[in-house]
Amino acid sequence: MQLTGVIIAGGKSSRMGQDKALLEVAGMTQLERCQRLLREVGCAQIRVSRNADGYISDRLPNAGPLGGLLSVLHHLDTVPQRLVVVPIDMPLLTAAALQQLLDQPGAAYFTGSPLPCVVNYSIELVNYLTQQLCDDSGDRSVRAMLQAMNAQTLAWPYSYQLHNTNTPQQWRRAIEMLGVSL
Repeated sequence: MQLTGVIIAGGKSSRMGQDKALLEVAGMTQLERCQRLLREVGCAQIRVSRNADGYISDRLPNAGPLGGLLSVLHHLDTVPQRLVVVPIDMPLLTAAALQQLLDQPGAAYFTGSPLPCVVNYSIELVNYLTQQLCDDSGDRSVRAMLQAMNAQTLAWPYSYQLHNTNTPQQWRRAIEMLGVSL
């Protein structure tokens, strides 16, 4: 089965005050860490939605995670069967959590957290993203996309692994939970 990893790292990091993708944990940036997690679960190709040189920039500015995902879909070398979508700002996320999503036959995400998620690649997905992003009244939420794709919601006993780090305080707390020093 062809798996493609998608890292959503196109945000402005304004609340963090610095680029979240470049924050380091144990000598590895968040971007490198996300790439490693996706390789661990078997992603044959990994694409990064990131408005910076050398990455896939948003085709539609300020369109959020759905805009990043749609931009990535237009830059795939091969058409995957499934996409594993992860945000850049979850330093506690594990390969075991991603594997739990991959073990489901279709689209899946965790209760209370639309990202990370797994979705099946389809023309319906591309059409849905295009429609929502090009319509001023479209629903640009990841949760709405997952509902439209009939995604299964899963419980994850380690919900702390799914916490975003958007501020320096949240980042420090996550690092403390990992038991490493900055």
